[in-house]
Amino acid sequence: MSSLISSILPYHPFKALYVLAVAVFTAIRLPIWLLSLIPRFLRQHQSYTLRQAFMIRLVSVVSHHSCQIRDHPSWSLKPGAEKERFERITPSNKDIYQGVLNDPEIKPAEVGGTWYPTVYGPGDAKRKTVILHFHGGAFIVGDGRKKDLGYGAHLLTSHTDAWVFGLTYRLSSNAGGRFPAALQDAVTAYQYLLDRGIPASSIVISGDSAGANMAIAFLRYITDNPDILPKPRAALLWCAWVNPGGSMQPRSCSSNRNYKTDFLCDAFAEWGVRAYAPDKIDPASRYVSPRDHPFRCDVPMWVQFGELEILADDIVKFAEGMRGIEGNEVDVHEDKGVPHDIFLLGNVLGFGEKAERMAGAMGVWLKGKI
Repeated sequence: MSSLISSILPYHPFKALYVLAVAVFTAIRLPIWLLSLIPRFLRQHQSYTLRQAFMIRLVSVVSHHSCQIRDHPSWSLKPGAEKERFERITPSNKDIYQGVLNDPEIKPAEVGGTWYPTVYGPGDAKRKTVILHFHGGAFIVGDGRKKDLGYGAHLLTSHTDAWVFGLTYRLSSNAGGRFPAALQDAVTAYQYLLDRGIPASSIVISGDSAGANMAIAFLRYITDNPDILPKPRAALLWCAWVNPGGSMQPRSCSSNRNYKTDFLCDAFAEWGVRAYAPDKIDPASRYVSPRDHPFRCDVPMWVQFGELEILADDIVKFAEGMRGIEGNEVDVHEDKGVPHDIFLLGNVLGFGEKAERMAGAMGVWLKGKI
C-alpha cells in the first residue's frame, strides 16, 4: 500500500492534495514542536538553542515530504535576477571529456554559472583567486544562483580575497542529468575559467555535500587523466557526501548514531543516489562513492564536517584513507555542535556564528596555500 501511495503522489491532483494536507498538519504541529523544545533536555542536542532545534526539525520534515512528491526542480539558463553576473557556458571543443566522461547517452551540454560578489575582472587589485563552487542538494535540488548559494558564497567571499563562480550544473532529478552529467559540467566550467585566462594555480575547487562529492570526482578525473587539465591550487570539501552507495541500504540515515541531531532523512538520500546512479551505474564505484577508494592527489584538501551530522563517520574514514597515501595533503576541520552543511544552511538553521568561524578558519588555511 505504501509503495502504491508513493507512486501516485507525484501526479496531480494527488500532489496538490498531499501538499495541502501536509501544510495544514504541519501548521497545527508548529506550536506543539516549539513548546516541546523549550526544555533543553528535550532538544536533539543539549547544545542546540531553541531556534536551532526547531529549525532542524522543520527542515527534516519539509525534506521528507518533498521526497514523497518528487518535484522536478526548475532548471534554467536565463540570467534571471543575477543579470550580468550569470554566464552561460558551452561545452569545450577540446578533447577533455574522456574515460568515465565519454558516456554513450549523456553528452556534455550547455550550463551556466553565477559570479560573486561581482563579475570577474582580471584587473581587480584585491581579488586574485577564483573559487569554482559546486552546490549541494543530493544531485537532485539546488542551484548556483543567489537563492541557493548566496549564503555560502558570502562565507567564501567574506573570508578570502577571491571571486566565486557558482556552477548551475544539470540535476539528476531531470532527464539527462544522471552520472556523469554533473562531472561533465564541472569539467566544462573549469575549462571555461582557463579559457578566460585564469591560470589553474589561481583556481580553487569547492563543493558542499553532493557538490563536495563532485569536487572529489573532479580531482580524481584530472588525476586519472593528467594530460587533459592542469591541477587547481586547492580544494575545499564541505560536509562531503562520500558514500552515496550506502544510501541504497534501508534506514541508512535513521540508523545512524547522529540521526537525532541532523536533518537528513532516508528518503532524500535514497532519491538522490537512485537518480544520480540508476541501474546502469554502480553506486559503490570510485567516482560515485569515494569513501573506500582513496587515491593519490597533488591538490591540498580542506575537509570540513559537523560533529553532529550523519555523514561525520564517512567523512572521517575518507579523510583517513586519503591521508594514508604518501604525498597527499589533507587537513581535517571538525566543527563541534553542528549538523550537516552549515555552509549552505547556517543562516537558516541558526548556526550563522559558527559558520562564520568555520569560514574564517578556512580563510586562514587557504591563505597559506595561495
